[in-house]
Amino acid sequence: MRSIKDFSIAAGAMTKMLAKKISFHPASDDMAEILVKYPKLVVALNHGPMLGPLASTITINKLYKENGGADRIPLVIMWRLFYQIPLYKYAMQYMTQVDRGLNFDEFLQKMENEGFTDLLVKPEGENCNYGNGLDIQPFLSPRFIEFSLRLNTPILVVVHQGSENWAKMIPVSKHLDPILKYLPKKSFDRLKETRTFSAPLFTSRLNNLKVMYKLYQPTITFDDLGDDLTQRKQLLSAEADKVRTLMQSMVDELKNA
Repeated sequence: MRSIKDFSIAAGAMTKMLAKKISFHPASDDMAEILVKYPKLVVALNHGPMLGPLASTITINKLYKENGGADRIPLVIMWRLFYQIPLYKYAMQYMTQVDRGLNFDEFLQKMENEGFTDLLVKPEGENCNYGNGLDIQPFLSPRFIEFSLRLNTPILVVVHQGSENWAKMIPVSKHLDPILKYLPKKSFDRLKETRTFSAPLFTSRLNNLKVMYKLYQPTITFDDLGDDLTQRKQLLSAEADKVRTLMQSMVDELKNA
């Protein structure tokens, strides 16, 4: 297992390539206090565009190192298809600390029993491909809330702003639907809604990568979920919507700063 400090050399090199400056908004919560108080955290990050996770990687490394979290051991949830791409999968295995796409129970087991401290998730997932990098896209799943409830720890919501400049918005005509219908259903449905595809386009380093983070305490408990699957999904979705609303307000604040 690798700690935050073990990723520092790679993160430092990435930072030099990606951003001239990383600034943390003064309205953020006290990160040093959070890390002391909570030995485990679920970390929910906005995605931004397709290349947004590059920004998340360097901001998380800097945020943790500067606030006493260098020895924390992160576990990252990533799109399982990445583990099937030749060569690229090795980079994913290094960054995420798993060798394949795991299910919910497998991630939970690792967090509970294998020494990992921080579970990082980007709930928007591949919906980032159909947005402008600033508007928080619909979450693919609300189950990151359940991780928080099962681990009995709050959610650290971390957002960045700036990486939207690493994308080009391409309008998608409905005349392409006969071809695009062969995409996965969720992707096709989202594409029909937005009529936009966000193509990755790295042009230059960011002058200022802005970051804000706030602690979110779910308003429900694991016992509230009960055994009824429909009720459980409704409760988790309602809670996830609150996180999405918080994320959007934070991104808007960074954008206007």
